[in-house]
Amino acid sequence: MDEHYATLGVKKDASLDEIKKAYKKLARKYHPDLNPNNKEAEDNFKKIALAYEILGDDKKRQEYDQEGEYFNQQQQAGRHGPFYQDSQSGDYSRYQDIFGDLFNQHRQRQNLKSKGEDFLYRMEVDFKDAVLGASREFSLPQGKKISVSIPPGIKSGQKLRFKNLGGEGFNGGPKGDVYVEIDVRPSSTYTRAGKNIEIEIPILFSKAILGGKIRVPCLDSEVEMTIPEGVSSGTKLRVKGKGIRLKDNPGDLFVKIKITVPKNIPDELKDQIRQWEVLREEKV
Repeated sequence: MDEHYATLGVKKDASLDEIKKAYKKLARKYHPDLNPNNKEAEDNFKKIALAYEILGDDKKRQEYDQEGEYFNQQQQAGRHGPFYQDSQSGDYSRYQDIFGDLFNQHRQRQNLKSKGEDFLYRMEVDFKDAVLGASREFSLPQGKKISVSIPPGIKSGQKLRFKNLGGEGFNGGPKGDVYVEIDVRPSSTYTRAGKNIEIEIPILFSKAILGGKIRVPCLDSEVEMTIPEGVSSGTKLRVKGKGIRLKDNPGDLFVKIKITVPKNIPDELKDQIRQWEVLREEKV
């Protein structure tokens, strides 16, 4: 007696709304339009539709609940009912009120144009190129070469997009895109902090004491810098505009001072330092 309820996967006391929802879910799964040339799906759909034909009608449901198997036999005998006529002819249109626009959507999807697949590649660039910007040629796996403009300040993980160089579109749709993900090789000389870069420059302790001029290597040139007298190790001196070459607001280069002491110090210099130490202690 519970065969049709079991077919729809609902309890015997299910509401009409629950029955309708269960039917819609199963009908979408097994409908012949969505399962072409699938006999098993078509048979399942017929069972589901017959169950809804009975349980979705208050009068038929009452008769089914009361008469059970006898009711089923009457439905399948000389008077098969409207569903039998529809399924034999392959016409499922009478169930459109249940599916809404499911069938139309399915057919429309078959005619839709869709964009082709996007492709992702990785490209290594030098630290210098990431700071100053550059133009590079990149070869795609299929042999096509593209010109890549690397903007100043680009970071590892950022992607550059090249439209319509990806996979072919479906059903006349546009091609996909190519994305080139940038991997910036670290520098052994410079480090980056936002739009600024930093370099560590060693100077002799004599230069730190007396001050003087040093040459600082920038990424695109060399500049002269004045070291003030008595500078401490770790002090950062700025070279303006020599960081990330952003067009409107470029970053700076910071020179971190590292004071070095020679291994072999003349005895005369040692004596002078000792005398200075004595004088300094006396003043303290």
